[in-house]
Amino acid sequence: MRAGEFDVVIIGAGAAGLAALKELDRAGYKALCLEARDRIGGRVYTVRDPLSPIPLELGAEFIHGRSPEIWDVIHAHGLIAYDCAQTAVRVRNGKAQQGTDGWELIDGVMQDMRRATKKGKDQSFSSFLEGSSHSADAKRLAMSYVEGFNAARGELVSIRSLAKDAEAADEVDGDSSFRFVNGYSSLIQQIISGVNDLRAKLRINCVVERIEWERGRATLHARSTLSGQAETFRSKIVVITAPLGVLKSGGISFEPEPEEALGAARELEFGQVVRVGLRFREAFWEKNDDFACAGFLLSDERFFPTWWTALPIRAPVLTGWCAGSRTDDLLPRPRLEIIGKAVADLSRIMGLRQDRLSGLLENAYFHDWHADPYARGAYSYVPVGALGARERLAKPVEDTLYFAGEATELNGHSATVHGAIASGKRAARQILERE
Repeated sequence: MRAGEFDVVIIGAGAAGLAALKELDRAGYKALCLEARDRIGGRVYTVRDPLSPIPLELGAEFIHGRSPEIWDVIHAHGLIAYDCAQTAVRVRNGKAQQGTDGWELIDGVMQDMRRATKKGKDQSFSSFLEGSSHSADAKRLAMSYVEGFNAARGELVSIRSLAKDAEAADEVDGDSSFRFVNGYSSLIQQIISGVNDLRAKLRINCVVERIEWERGRATLHARSTLSGQAETFRSKIVVITAPLGVLKSGGISFEPEPEEALGAARELEFGQVVRVGLRFREAFWEKNDDFACAGFLLSDERFFPTWWTALPIRAPVLTGWCAGSRTDDLLPRPRLEIIGKAVADLSRIMGLRQDRLSGLLENAYFHDWHADPYARGAYSYVPVGALGARERLAKPVEDTLYFAGEATELNGHSATVHGAIASGKRAARQILERE
């Protein structure tokens, strides 16, 4: 082959793309991975502030359960993960609410939802709640949980897809959550360990804009994000791991268009999340007996109803989470205004004056995933009527185009890092088994 020709070109150096690169490289394929950003990891984005006692996550943070895709890497490379504190305190008007634990109320609704999927036709989560007999408090908490955890809109997301995800989570002890001591990026680095001459096989700052293809042959037209210079790559096979938001927005054009695959992508939804990390001079909430041992704070605040601490590590860091329909009025706002909304909501949750809270604040951490041209949002979910879309998106196109990434994960682990890794390995396996 000439220098600019490859067996496989992989678009995207997130968890899926790197997993595919390692598998194909190990099998002896001449593979190249192209990444538009100036870093690898995709929606895993760890930052390290020398003034912070812990790594700060701007993207994925939690290890959900004990999936082999992640834990095999942890065990093989001696990475350190720790259990997260799961205690949830419900807060209203600055005071902890007594009574049934928030997680118990949510679990009751979700178990009822799973039973409902076995009895009738598919429906949205909002429709399910409307027809249920749960209390208004339980419905409100459950809606906040579903929209928050899945980055989904309640009036769109399919309860059958939620039930499938829940069953898959059960298989990997999904109720348990962990964090990496050294940040999620430590996993990303180890995914590609063992790939020799990595600098020749992985290019950053290179955005693919157009793919011209026919069966067994593709030409990728790319551009350097540093110099603006155009580049061309030729390959027998292309693996596209760009996020669903990029596919839906036409961030990569195809000539000709793979109609079934992109049609499936358009049927799926790509959720929105706004998360803000706040580092304070001290962990002031630990002076309040109601909050001192809380892993999560659940409230009814307009923008950032959900917060979590770093427990069991005691660090002066809180993370605010806004997802689903709550993001509608937040996404167009500038960074400083978003952080201001987070501080205002937190001041009410904690029962502190906003000027007092602002005086304790030392730094804020935020990445605009919605405006990020290489993400266009958070992660995927299935609306009512699109249960087969993931399968169609994951189907190889003429043995030439292969789609991977969390949106193509078929076993209920979409919207997770381990699901993304699994999809990259699945795409590599499809390529290896195509003959």
